[in-house]
Amino acid sequence: MPRENKKRGRREEAKNNKRKLEEADSDSSKRFKPNDEHEDVVAEDVNVRGDAGDDYIGIDIAPNGGGLEMQEEDQFHGLLDPQEQEYYANVNSKIVANDFESDEDRAIFIEAVYRETEGKELKVASSQSCSRYLEKIILLSTGEQLRRLFGKFLGNLTYLVRHRFGSHCCETLFLEAAKHVSEQPGKREDNPDLPSTEDLFLRAAEEFKPNLGFLLTERFASHTIRVLFLILSGESLDDESTKTILASKKKEKLDAPAVSEKQHSESKRRVPKSFGKALAEIIESSVSSVDTTYLRALATHPTGNPVLQLLLRLELTLHGKHHQSEKMSLFKKLLPDEGLEEDTESAKFIAGLIYDPVGSHLVEILIQHLSGKTFKRLYKNILKLRLNSMVKNETASYVAVKVLERLGKDDLKEAKEMILPELPTLISRRRLGVIRVLVERCTVRQVDLEDIAEVLKSGFGSDRAAFLPKLLEFETAKVPQTSDGDPEKKTAGQTNKTDVHASLLAQAILQVPAICALVQDSLLAVDNNTLVQMCQDPAVSRLIQTALTPSDSNMPFRRRFVPQFYGHIAEVAQDLSGSYVADALWSATDGLFFMKERLAEELANNASQVRESLFGKNVWRNWAIDMYLRKPGEWRALAKGYDKGQDSELSKEDTSSQKKKSGIQLARERYAQKQLHEARKKTPATSANATIVRTNA
Repeated sequence: MPRENKKRGRREEAKNNKRKLEEADSDSSKRFKPNDEHEDVVAEDVNVRGDAGDDYIGIDIAPNGGGLEMQEEDQFHGLLDPQEQEYYANVNSKIVANDFESDEDRAIFIEAVYRETEGKELKVASSQSCSRYLEKIILLSTGEQLRRLFGKFLGNLTYLVRHRFGSHCCETLFLEAAKHVSEQPGKREDNPDLPSTEDLFLRAAEEFKPNLGFLLTERFASHTIRVLFLILSGESLDDESTKTILASKKKEKLDAPAVSEKQHSESKRRVPKSFGKALAEIIESSVSSVDTTYLRALATHPTGNPVLQLLLRLELTLHGKHHQSEKMSLFKKLLPDEGLEEDTESAKFIAGLIYDPVGSHLVEILIQHLSGKTFKRLYKNILKLRLNSMVKNETASYVAVKVLERLGKDDLKEAKEMILPELPTLISRRRLGVIRVLVERCTVRQVDLEDIAEVLKSGFGSDRAAFLPKLLEFETAKVPQTSDGDPEKKTAGQTNKTDVHASLLAQAILQVPAICALVQDSLLAVDNNTLVQMCQDPAVSRLIQTALTPSDSNMPFRRRFVPQFYGHIAEVAQDLSGSYVADALWSATDGLFFMKERLAEELANNASQVRESLFGKNVWRNWAIDMYLRKPGEWRALAKGYDKGQDSELSKEDTSSQKKKSGIQLARERYAQKQLHEARKKTPATSANATIVRTNA
């Protein structure tokens, strides 16, 4: 009798269990559910639990000792149906296309989207795809629309900032709403029926305060909390040092159309006084309930370290340097030993952070913002003893750079003597960033650099022609030949990848008159073909531009270096990086008019090639070659640096002298100029040789 065709029980059961696990994982990725174990967290203990791994440190700062007050069933606000998702996808397509007839048309469209979203704000913010669309809508919203959306989020912010997608919506909303904060006390905004932006931020701060200790180290919430701290502080939101603390490099960049009236940034924002008071209360509440052990655990925590950096920076900059000595200050809790002696726990803690990839960032903040008296103790007792080993370490070298930038003349001179024996090791390991900062700071503090120049010369060779290529790790590209024997143009894939730090070091050396000959002599010794290829490298191009920058001390160098571009400026001008060198040659020939005229003549003779190039057009315009061909007299006045007043006086003198001459004399002069111009066109080599003779003479 045939058997029934069915799967075995154990395999079917295993398959069903696997499917259930996959469904559970997919649900957990859509929305974040807090672990019930969070309710048992004690403030004095540092706990790492659940699936978060090292991204979560549990702590509770609520006065009643409880955990998050929100229950799991209150956190889910429903899902968008397929029709609603399709609607927001169409809205996104309309925004990306940006085919609105006018700004008013776009404003009407955004307002219609807000009416459609009424009552569904939390569902849209929690949606994987539609949350991105909501961010783009926020970027195009008015102040009144932002306040309405902000009011909808209030009461649910603790849930939203912990959500994988809702946290990004809250962050974008905070940043856009910060632009509409009233600077004048008592000033009303568009709609008086809605709460002001100031009140909305203050209410948000109050909502976060009970669970702040947990949110500071939560994977998604910590970014939004940092944004709120900066908005309340009044610090710039566009500063590069601020952006590194706010978000990681992996943060998604939205492609929303820019609105001209919103593109503004300030170095220091004006905020209401209530913001400063609210920020002080938040910092105090977040610090008062934790101890030194927990703060030091945050220092090496990937998520907690940026928050601790920001809190320390705000405390040291906003509250004043004297606040760091108060008992309840964050700095005092982190480093309770006032003297910072070598054998104290604080000294051991700092010494360990210096070599930690995460904790070293916190030491950099301390070095930059500590008061002078406290920094001297930190340097004398901890950093000075380890400076020679710090510069050789990949992580600690960044801390050493910050130390060198803070030292005075006497301490810098002593530090240079300590680092000098380690320079050969730094050169062999290509740690040129430390050497560059040392050269720059010694230049500012007027410390002698002859000994550093000797070490560099011995490290990269005494051969002048090979010094720069070795320093820059620049390899001359072999240009392939065509079947006709002519060299082909270099393609984008054949460009050199030069060490940028080496280029910056060479530029720093050029700023020091005592040792600038080290780089200048090498540039003079390089052959012309290699020089052209160096001009076409982005990093080396900046070095050559710096060398060509006119100054009182480098006139002899420019007089010898500029002629190396004879016969090559047209080729250099047609390259992206080389075009900047060609532009720099205009100012480099100030006071050297015959060289400037020779280069302009070469550009004019290669007009067809230069003007067909995208980058050559810019050089053609910057050198005013059209004026050179059509109005040579005005071009000469421009090239010699005459201003408009001098030009008018010269033109008056020319007209008065021409009035004194007879018509026959003027005709003879015009005929002679015409013959000279035709002769130059027929025999360009003769005029070039004459120019070289004048140069050598």
